[in-house]
Amino acid sequence: MKNTYKLIVMILISTASHLSFANVQQFQQQEIQVLKKFKQQNFYEVNSDIESAIVEIISNDKNSFNYDFPALVKQGYVHVQYSPDRKLKFYSFDVSGGGTMGEWDSYVQYYTGQTQHFDEFSSGWINQIQPVRIQNKTVYLVRSYYKGDSCTGMHQVRAVEVGPKQLLKSYIFQNKQKKLDKISVDYDCHYDIDRSASQNYLKVGPKRVDVMLLNEQYYPQNKYLRYTLGLKGFIYQGVVK
Repeated sequence: MKNTYKLIVMILISTASHLSFANVQQFQQQEIQVLKKFKQQNFYEVNSDIESAIVEIISNDKNSFNYDFPALVKQGYVHVQYSPDRKLKFYSFDVSGGGTMGEWDSYVQYYTGQTQHFDEFSSGWINQIQPVRIQNKTVYLVRSYYKGDSCTGMHQVRAVEVGPKQLLKSYIFQNKQKKLDKISVDYDCHYDIDRSASQNYLKVGPKRVDVMLLNEQYYPQNKYLRYTLGLKGFIYQGVVK
C-alpha cells in the first residue's frame, strides 16, 4: 500500500513539475469539463469539437506546456509527447470519421526565448522524437505514421529546429540529388501479413536513418536506404541489408 501511495505521489509531482497547486487544480477542472461535455457522445461525431476545446485550453494558458492532461490522454482525446529534452511538446488528435481511414491533427508547443508558440504541425500520428546535434544546434527528427486505410499508410520522418522566431524546417537529409527536410516510405500490409514489420520500414536513430527499399510494386526488398550522420546532416550512403 505504501509503495502504491509513493507511486501516485511521484506521478503527481512529475505531472505538476513547474506548476503551482492552483495551476494543477485549474487544469484538472478543465479536463473534467471536457469529459463531462463529450464523454457520453459518439467520439467520431464530436472529435473535431473535442480538439477545438482542448486547443483553446492549451493556447489560452502558457502553463499548459508543463501539464500532461492525463485524464484526456487516458480517454483517448489527445496524444501528448515531449521531445526527450522537453523543449518541444506535441499534441495529436484523432479527427477521423471512425472508418478505416485515419486522420490526425497535430500541434507543437515550444519557446523561442521568452515567447511561447503553439503551432499546427503537419504530420501523421507522432510516435518518436529523436534529437540530434548538428553544427552546434539541436535538430529534432519527428517520426510519424499516416494511416491511409486499415491496410495501407506511410511512415515519415521530419527534421525541424527551433529558430530565432519560430520552428523551422531543417534540410539535413542529403541524397544524390538534393537536400530534404523529410523522408517518407509507403506501407502496405498485403506484403506484411502479420504486420510485424511495419515499424521496421523506417528506423530513426541518433546516428543513422534507415528507409525500407521498395520495388516498383511497393514490395519491400528487406534492404534499406541508409543515411548516416555527418558534420552537416544525414548523408545517403547506399543500400544495406
